[in-house]
Amino acid sequence: MPKDFSSAHYWQKRYKRGGNSGAGSYGRLAGYKADYINDLVEDRSIDTVYEMGFGDGNQSSLFDFPNYVATDVSELAVDRGAAQFSDRPGWAFYVSGQDPETTYDLTMSLDVIYHLVEDEVFEGYVRELFAKSRRYVLIYASNHDEQHKASHVRHRHFTKWITENLPQATLIETPEHPYASDPEDIDPKDKSFASFYLYEVAS
Repeated sequence: MPKDFSSAHYWQKRYKRGGNSGAGSYGRLAGYKADYINDLVEDRSIDTVYEMGFGDGNQSSLFDFPNYVATDVSELAVDRGAAQFSDRPGWAFYVSGQDPETTYDLTMSLDVIYHLVEDEVFEGYVRELFAKSRRYVLIYASNHDEQHKASHVRHRHFTKWITENLPQATLIETPEHPYASDPEDIDPKDKSFASFYLYEVAS
């Protein structure tokens, strides 16, 4: 990773150049995530949902809940999200750090943590993710330590970090992924190295 690399600048530039959120936000992977999240919201009577780093909005388009607040480091992504979902009165979009200071039943991080290559950015992000929750935190990410060959990907053993730093968090569910990646997969973009981790937050 270059010394001057900034994960925020990477995504801001990527969206300005017409890039999207990546393969994980499309196709059967996006469908799998949406089904799990929609069922979770319904089964646990979750009223308010907050997502940190919603990206290009394709994953969001599959969500089926009334109250949703989402943030992103890209102002362009936020403007597009607000326009795309203007017909959903309970949905709101903000540039990261400019959203209301409140808490939510569920906070989510989907395919974000392994893109936070800077330690201080990762730690601040995860602390805020949990601070914003009054019931549950849902993370979809890889969970091992490794610097990927791509400069914008750094895998982290984030569950260990949470255990050591956030005593109010209890991991309660880690469902088996039906499309888990394998080194011998012919089309790895149709599989995922990430999985769901559901935490309950002590009040």
